[in-house]
Formats: sequence, C-alpha cells, structure tokens
Amino acid sequence: MMTFPFLDRQALIQSLLTATGSGCFQLTPSYGLLQPFAANVPATMDVDDSEATPWYRKRHKLEDVSKLFVLTKMIYPKTSPQISPSFFCVAAFPWHLNSLASDALYDISSEKMAEISDKWEKSIQPWIGSVMVGSTGCAWIFRKLGPPLCIKVPRCTDEFVANALGRDVKCVAWALDPTTWTTPLVILAAFGMIFVYNPTTCHILSRLRGHGGEITSIAVHHIHPYRFLTTSRDQTTRLYDLRYRARQSPNNPHWLPSKHPSNAGAGFGLHVTGSEGDGLGRCIGLLAGGLSGGHQAAVLHAAWHPTLDLIATCGADCAVKIWRMPYVDFKKVDVDSEHLAREDKPLFSTNFIHKSRVLSIWWLSRDILMSHSAPALVRGKSVDEMYEEPGIVAAWQWLSFDRFLRNGLKKVMRGACEDWRKSGSFKLLSVYSVPMATPSIHVSTSPTRKHDPLLFVPDGVGIRIFNITRFSHREPPMLPLDEDIHNAEDEDELENLTRAMHLTNEYSDVGEADDAGTAAHVYRRERPELELFEEVEGWIADGRGVSSDAPRLPAELFDIEKCEIAFGGRVILGVGKGGMLCSWKLAV
Repeated sequence: MMTFPFLDRQALIQSLLTATGSGCFQLTPSYGLLQPFAANVPATMDVDDSEATPWYRKRHKLEDVSKLFVLTKMIYPKTSPQISPSFFCVAAFPWHLNSLASDALYDISSEKMAEISDKWEKSIQPWIGSVMVGSTGCAWIFRKLGPPLCIKVPRCTDEFVANALGRDVKCVAWALDPTTWTTPLVILAAFGMIFVYNPTTCHILSRLRGHGGEITSIAVHHIHPYRFLTTSRDQTTRLYDLRYRARQSPNNPHWLPSKHPSNAGAGFGLHVTGSEGDGLGRCIGLLAGGLSGGHQAAVLHAAWHPTLDLIATCGADCAVKIWRMPYVDFKKVDVDSEHLAREDKPLFSTNFIHKSRVLSIWWLSRDILMSHSAPALVRGKSVDEMYEEPGIVAAWQWLSFDRFLRNGLKKVMRGACEDWRKSGSFKLLSVYSVPMATPSIHVSTSPTRKHDPLLFVPDGVGIRIFNITRFSHREPPMLPLDEDIHNAEDEDELENLTRAMHLTNEYSDVGEADDAGTAAHVYRRERPELELFEEVEGWIADGRGVSSDAPRLPAELFDIEKCEIAFGGRVILGVGKGGMLCSWKLAV
C-alpha cells in the first residue's frame, strides 16, 4: 500500500526558531517521522535519451490522460495550509554518475576528467535524487537517503531592506565548485543577496551583493556549471563566476569631466560601491537596463542558449530580448584589474509579442524560443471600459540569427537601432492562451536534442503536460475590417474604419470625448487566441494518478504554482502554497 509522508509544519517552525547559528545547516528533529524523500530513480541515473520510451508521441485515450504519471510522494503540513510557509521554487539535483561522459557537458580536458572520475562518483552519489525547495527564511534539501537538510538564510542586518524585500527564498539552483569539479554547491537568493553553500560540509561559502532589488531568477550555465545569471527588479541581469573571489573594492572607469573612478554604483552598470561580499563568486558581466536598449522594468527571467553564449531575457516591460554574453577579459580578471563587462544594447528586442509582463522565456532550438506572459488589462470601447485578456504562451522564431552569428560570436557585436528597439525581426509560430490563474510554466528540452520539447503548466490541482511539436501554426490575422468597410453606411464611418487600417492595428474607432473635448482612440478587441487546454491534446499529473489501494487525497491540498521535470524526464515535481511538495513518477 502506498504511504505518504506527513510533515508537522508547526514543529518545523519551532525547531527553526530554536536552532542556533546563522547560515548553517540544521538537522531538524521534526522530520523524524518523515520517510526519506526519494524520487524512485536508479542509483546510476542513466538518462540516455535514445533509450527513453517516447510516451510523448503516443496518443492516449481520454480516460488514460491522468494515468501516465503516478503520484508517488507528497509532503504537506498537518496544519492549515493558509498559515504554513509556502514552497516558492523547486530545483532537482541535475547531475548523475555518467554526467562527465555525457555529450555537451563541462569543458574539462580528458586528463582532468580521468583524474576526477573517482572523486566525482564519491561526491555525487549522496545527492542523486535530491530535491531542493525554497521557503520563508530557508531552503530544504530532501535527500534520497537520510533526513532532509535545512539551509537557514542569514538574517539581514538592514531592517529597512529586510522589510522591503522580505526573507522568502524564491530562487534556488545547483552549481559545481570549480576548484574541485566534484563538489556540489547550492545557490540561494533572498532580500537581494546571493548565498552560496556547500551541502557536503554544511558551511556557507559566500555572501554576494550587487543587485539593487529583489532577485527574480537564477540560471546556471549547463556547460560551465560555475557560471550563473541572476535577474532582478532593478532592471539588470548580472553574470557571476565562482572561479573568482568577490571584489573588495570597485574598479570603475572615470566619467568625464571627472578624472577619478566613478562611484555611481550598480544602478549604472558599474561595480558596487565598497565590497561586493566575501567568499567565492564575482560579478564579471552585466546586461544593463534603461532607455539605451535594456529592460525598462523588472527583469523576471533569463535563459542560456543551448550551444552559444547567448542570453534571452524577459521582463515586466512586456519585452523579450536576446543578448550576447558580455565580453569578459579573463586575463584582467585573474589580476583583479578588470572593468565590469557591460552590455546595454541587445541583438534583438521587441514588445510586439506580449501585451503584459513576460514571466518566463525558454530556448527550444538555436533560433526558436517560447515565452509566457501574464493576463493583460486592455482598454475597451469607452474610456471607462476595461477587459482582461488571458496570458499566452508563444513560440516564435528570431529571424536575425544568421545575420549576427553566421561566423560565430565576435568581440564587438552591434545591430541597428531597429534591432534593439521594437524589432520586427521575428515570426510568431504558435500562440495559445492559458487560464487566468496560471502562475508559471516549465519547458523541458534535451541537451542533445534527442526528444521533443515538452511544456508543463501547473493549474493548481495538478500539472498539464503538452508536446510542443503538436502545436498548430497560428492563423494569419484578418485584413483590417474587410467586412465592416464593405458594409459602411456613411463617410464618417468609412473614415474611422480606414483609420483602423494602421499597420499596428491599435485602434478601430473614435470613442467618447474626454473633458477637453478630444475624442479618444478606441482599441480594437482582437480575435482571442485558441485555448491551450482545449485545443492541444496532452496529459495530466494530479491526485487521480494513484493506485487503487492508495488513500484518496483531499482536493484542497493541491495548490501547485511551480513545477519541474527531473531525473531524465522520469519524475515531475510540483510545489505550492502551504508547504506542499508532490512527486509524480512516469508509469510507462
């Protein structure tokens, strides 16, 4: 009979409050009754895509859509979910015993690989199958063997910053120590700070500052696992490298007419004033925000290109951007004489794809991306009329890839003004609307491109799974008001309809006059996009996918907001409000 581990969240909180030490791991006795959280993965974690069953290409009967993934583990509090700390993010341990020999992985020489192969197996084995989640003031690592580990975030000494940004750990990631190549590291972000921990020795390795706002995402490079990006509400994206230690003093260029180094700080794309922090990690590059070409609002997500040093970002300014990685002179970095590598003009930027803030962006191939936006509030036929459009997921192609990268990356790459400001160099391939309450999506692609890209959409009570290759092409928009122009009854109406034929198709009529007597433009309500859940066949992972003798779980416990596919595509993880963690295993 299937058993589900239960967690007494109140006891957990009490144990955290009574724990001593700042920034250290605490083995919490309240988890004594908790079964070891294992994702039911083999010890070798063989994830060869060529041997995977192509379940994502099969057609399933309607009654079988919820039986593909079986709920195997679930953690939720015994107390009310409304008063329990939530889980904000999830990150599964990304490596296995064969990672060193896998394609498209680490830039390690064959001599170095032979030297560390034995150490690799010894260091990685205890963490295979582990899952890390972020919560309020801490992060948890649920291991395959042994009790969970609690990583307490050090308390912020600045009370104003702590109150403004909070102590929620909303970003977690795994990395590797570049000094040994075999030691897993944990990266957390809270109240605008970055913390790097060693889960093996249970010590904090570094505290890094640099962002002037809340950190919204962390993206670790898949080939160089010591290099990572952080995005923030300060409109910037920062590039960190764990091979170097934090700078203790800035090295900024001088701004004329001054003859001294500038102390403008991080907000102007420079080194922070004073110490950057302590321990491993240094900010070596920055994608600047502002009117020069960067984001003009919070940057919410970033993604590395699968094969090139390109970065895709998205933000609350409704824009998606593609950048080349800032050119870093590592010879100067080695002797601490470098200036911060800074990019302020992307290779591509547009806000024509989405009408509201873009929550996440993902690479599907070398020049095809997918982005997800939140619901949009749109103006209707009158000044007071507003209506809400659902968020969308859009697959689109960047048309200028060959123009910039036919001969590879160069030291200096600059496009025309039309590239970094409202570019039209893209093609919408497929667009679907998602429910209003969709908080996030997750896209899974194979590093070796041997399986189809998959889309995972949490909908509260479960997770919807879609094969992106089944998306249909977006129908071309109708010519502006063909029927209405043909049926126009007078010249005034014809004039207004002709005005609506503007290339941007932003307005279609003249609306009510304002207090000054000026007629306001009325925005034409476009044809709604097709609904993803209705138009595309997919699968569902929820509480129904359990064995017949397993206990039925109350529906109110399911409130999933973030999800991730893990362990070679065999396990789906979901976290949400009230400290809930679910694990589904592939049943075929």
